[in-house]
Amino acid sequence: MTTFWSPPALLSALKTTIGILTAWAIVLWLQWPDPFLAPLAVMFLQTPYLGASLRKGLMRVLGTLAGALLVLGLLAWLIQERWSLIGMLSLVLAGAIYQMRHSRYAYAWLMVAVTVAIIAADAAARPELAFQLAVYRTSEAIIGILVVLVINGIFWPRSGGVAYHQTYSASLATLAEHLRATASSLIDPQRPELPRLASSSLKAPTQLREILTAAALDTGSFRRLRRTYEAQIQGLTGMLGTLAGLGENLRLAAEHERAFLNLGQRRHIAAALAALDRALEQLRSAPRAPPRSDRLAASLDRARRHGDALLSASALAVHSGRESALLHAFAGQLGRLIALVEAQHQTSLAIAAGRSLPRSELPLEPRPLLSERLRTALPNALLVAAIFWTLTLTWIQFQWPPSGFLGVLMGVVLIGIETLQNAPALEPGRRIALGVALGVLITAPVYLLLMPQLQGFAELALVLFPLYFSISYFIHALTPPHNLPFTGMGLMAIIMVSLEPRQTFDAVSYFDTGLSVLTGFAVALIFLSIAQSLPPRERLRRLTLRLLRLLERAQADLADLSQTDFAMRLARHELGLRETLKALDQVAPLAAKAGSTTEAPEQVQALTDALQRLLLTIKGLHRARAPWSGGARARILQTTLGKTLSPVILSTLDGFSLLLERPSARTTTSTTTSTTSSTTSSTAALDDARRLVVAELERLDQARRSGDETLAVYTLMIAGHYIAVTHALRNLAASLEAIDWPAWRVSRF
Repeated sequence: MTTFWSPPALLSALKTTIGILTAWAIVLWLQWPDPFLAPLAVMFLQTPYLGASLRKGLMRVLGTLAGALLVLGLLAWLIQERWSLIGMLSLVLAGAIYQMRHSRYAYAWLMVAVTVAIIAADAAARPELAFQLAVYRTSEAIIGILVVLVINGIFWPRSGGVAYHQTYSASLATLAEHLRATASSLIDPQRPELPRLASSSLKAPTQLREILTAAALDTGSFRRLRRTYEAQIQGLTGMLGTLAGLGENLRLAAEHERAFLNLGQRRHIAAALAALDRALEQLRSAPRAPPRSDRLAASLDRARRHGDALLSASALAVHSGRESALLHAFAGQLGRLIALVEAQHQTSLAIAAGRSLPRSELPLEPRPLLSERLRTALPNALLVAAIFWTLTLTWIQFQWPPSGFLGVLMGVVLIGIETLQNAPALEPGRRIALGVALGVLITAPVYLLLMPQLQGFAELALVLFPLYFSISYFIHALTPPHNLPFTGMGLMAIIMVSLEPRQTFDAVSYFDTGLSVLTGFAVALIFLSIAQSLPPRERLRRLTLRLLRLLERAQADLADLSQTDFAMRLARHELGLRETLKALDQVAPLAAKAGSTTEAPEQVQALTDALQRLLLTIKGLHRARAPWSGGARARILQTTLGKTLSPVILSTLDGFSLLLERPSARTTTSTTTSTTSSTTSSTAALDDARRLVVAELERLDQARRSGDETLAVYTLMIAGHYIAVTHALRNLAASLEAIDWPAWRVSRF
């Protein structure tokens, strides 16, 4: 639900408005030509946090300087070769947009592209002024940056780290509440159904990573300890995955037709979960008050003692092999959860002390493969080159748009924003284009009726203040993508007032400027529509298929625990899965709105929840296996669960992929039959998986009594994770079957 009232947004809007008017005053006093870049810099650089504005400002300066030097060099080299110059400029723009997608300095690359487009388009009409224009454009950007830093430094500068700690604390609180509810359900005489992890918990790691990115730009300690904070997020993900597996084992032991837990065992489990709940409450105090090691250790020791009580000789004597194996699997997962909480405690202590974790405990940072970088970054790079050629040639041949450099600039800006958002599913370009069109209409009365009546900058500021303040408020109060139309309106409210050192008012010039901007956006939108013509439901289908393929590839690649680079492979696969799941979360709301039936929103929500749970449980499985990779015991484990159950998971994922791939462009009888067949095949594979897990559990329990106790107990714990994976696959099968995929499948054009 969108909230329109936001006190922090009021403060940010006040800062932005004061900054824009201050920038206007400075550049008009200096009598610089086309001075709108300074207030534009203020609008786009203003953030709630001083550090983030400083870093963003530095990237804007460096990007502007680099772009200016590049374009001046090309002009000096190829000023007499028009087509070679245009070709080289398009290559520079394409290179900048390509670098944006996977660079930590994406905003600097955006400014390279924008500066090249501005100066090149300016110099085409006035080549003798190219150097002077480059100096003006760079100076205007610097003025805007200085204004933002002064305004942010005076008006209550804030730290982005607060948001991270609040979100992390809230995530731990949600997990603690889940543990309390589970413990209560176990000992309640009415025995309500055991709770499942809330959807908000599943999304917590993604939210924390987004906040961490912002906090690292804003706060020095977050930037220095970024990998330690990433370890904290990975630890939270591990706890979620282990809790999901633990919950499925509990359901098998406490709720299914062959439930066997007695009251004493339920009390031990409830006490262990209550102790873990207290440990999580201790962790919530960091970093303001580092958790006391003695209290947290006491809580974890209590949880460990109650877990061990489940495996006493007297407790196991009355159970069958299957029941004993389930108890061992549950106890192993409980021990894994305790170890994860201990690791989180050490991470919290390191963060509270302002030090990094040891290098061996820091998460790996894999770089995406070249094929993946090309797949995600190359399309927009080619698009911006094509748009630049189209707008430049149209301007040369037909003198349209009237203000040619604005048309070229806006085409580049729209593709840059699409790339910077890294979320084409949200269609930011269309939303900004709508705001641009509205901005032309809203600013017209101000420019044509009010401004000619004003005397002096003070009166002008009084007129522009409410316009800029109202637009800025909604930019800061609304979340993306809802605030993007107001971003477009703010862009036009600065450009269209056409403030100059020697101010004139011309209706023809006003509409020429508006048409030039709209032409640039229209051309860019046409190219985007051709390149991204898939409707939301088809995007959802393709992203779901891609996620399943990635899971299948990861499961196959990580099936061999004897690999020496298991950790790096795991990190690389998790990176790809994380990015795909993020894109799916962005597409899902659009697909839900586009559904033709009233059940569509519920079906889409069920699908995304099922995919998140599956991803979480498979991550938990892989993370639990990781410590045993690369050794002799890894090969022993391969001969037990790995060889038996991994092929079942692979065949199930392949069956789901067939379900999504098989429907052709239209619904047919044969298509429906094949879909039903693939669905039945996937369900049968899951039934086989359950039987295999149960049989394997009983066999492993026999091996535990006669062989390596440690290895057998560990293997039983892994089997418990497989139980959670098969259950998550079952939920996914139900969500996939609920959607009429042939009816959702539409042609591309």
